[in-house]
Amino acid sequence: MLLTVVYGVLVIGAVCLTALAGLELVQRLVPATSRQPHNDVAGFIYAALGVIYAVLLALVVIAVWEEYDAAKETVEQEANALAEIFWLGHRLPEPEGTHIQELARSYAEEVVNVGWPLMEQGRTPSMERSQETSRAWVLIDDIRVSLQEIEPHTRADEQLYAEGLDQVQRLADARRMRLVAAEEGIPGVLWAVLIFGGIAVVSFTYLFGLENTWAHRLMVLTLSAVIGLVLFTIGAMEHPFSGGARIGTEAFDLVLERFETSKLSNL
Repeated sequence: MLLTVVYGVLVIGAVCLTALAGLELVQRLVPATSRQPHNDVAGFIYAALGVIYAVLLALVVIAVWEEYDAAKETVEQEANALAEIFWLGHRLPEPEGTHIQELARSYAEEVVNVGWPLMEQGRTPSMERSQETSRAWVLIDDIRVSLQEIEPHTRADEQLYAEGLDQVQRLADARRMRLVAAEEGIPGVLWAVLIFGGIAVVSFTYLFGLENTWAHRLMVLTLSAVIGLVLFTIGAMEHPFSGGARIGTEAFDLVLERFETSKLSNL
């Protein structure tokens, strides 16, 4: 987190310095007296340009936040489904019940110790055949097979059997959605539009002619800092598992802790 803050300060600082350097260059090449007569016309055009870019930024921020929130919810759903499978194992006949609990714990450990570090490095299963990819899916298949081998004899057993298969399916679906979310990001063309739009909005302020150059510098500095901060926030949340605001393993850590301390554990 500290590294992200430091990196953000450096990026925003570089953006502000670049914007001020551009303003200084324009002021040297085109005096303020030559720009002042066009302030009214430039103001109308700049208002339209600013509104368009502000709407675009707002839509991207909302989309990125929704994707980030959905990825976090998916992780919680995956951990919850795994926990439910573990608790169901306590009520299943032996030795299948204990074996299912062992598989559930192994899956959580595999995700935390192997899968998460890979995602934090931006290495997703579609890019490489990682150990986590194969073993985690094998563990899910083993849980499903272990449940299918149980023969229910009572109505209560049938309900447990159906609930177990349903939770395994939820676990597999949530895992699949998490891996997809780890790969998703803002398209390159949209990033190009955002960056070009930010440069255009800041550069357009150079066309205004103000007698007080310090006030002009402060306006440009504030505008560039705000745009840089928003773009940095989008970049930090674009990839929910490898960006600056990455999602951690807290949900699975809590599940592993409960596996060790719960009275429903057969391990």
